[in-house]
Amino acid sequence: MKSKASLAFVATLFSIFLTLGCGGGPKPYRLIAQAARSPERPAVFLYDKRLRMNLREALLLAQPDSAISVSPYVTGGHAYLVGWVSSEDKRTALERAAGTVPELLTVTSYLPVKPTGEQVPDSASELELKTRVVGSLLAASGSEKINITVEVLGTQAVLVGAVSSKGEIRRAEQAAGDTQGITGVTNFLTVPDPGQAKRFGGFLR
Repeated sequence: MKSKASLAFVATLFSIFLTLGCGGGPKPYRLIAQAARSPERPAVFLYDKRLRMNLREALLLAQPDSAISVSPYVTGGHAYLVGWVSSEDKRTALERAAGTVPELLTVTSYLPVKPTGEQVPDSASELELKTRVVGSLLAASGSEKINITVEVLGTQAVLVGAVSSKGEIRRAEQAAGDTQGITGVTNFLTVPDPGQAKRFGGFLR
């Protein structure tokens, strides 16, 4: 007789294939691995993935030149925009476009205006800092995998994702902030709301 855990895994597998089909986008097996690590319920996880695709499309349609340098994320129905913009007007336009996506609960952004001239951030340095931050988070968690996405803009680390407790949020922010070269941390980590299961439970029915 199959255990409840096995049945839940099979349900997640079927839901991912049903939701994404054989079209473009992330491969189903990759999403299965992500869903297994996420503290969110499978239905909520898939709902977020669908909303993120819709969000990315809205940004590209509204601001194609700016959207390519901005990463959109959705966690528990809440949207987060992270990336450099060329002006405050571009930031406002992107936030406005995100606000038009149906079913998003909130839109929060970290979209600083990119410095120019000698102050232009070095992409290689940002990538190196990102690698350091990820290493710090892995060391702090004591795990080989984390359910946290890291972005680095200049020397500012941005953390996005769902974790299991408020304690994990504090530890992650501390680990990122203690990373050599990081001068600040923008923390968009959340703990799944138990009410999410009820709110999104009928999504795949």
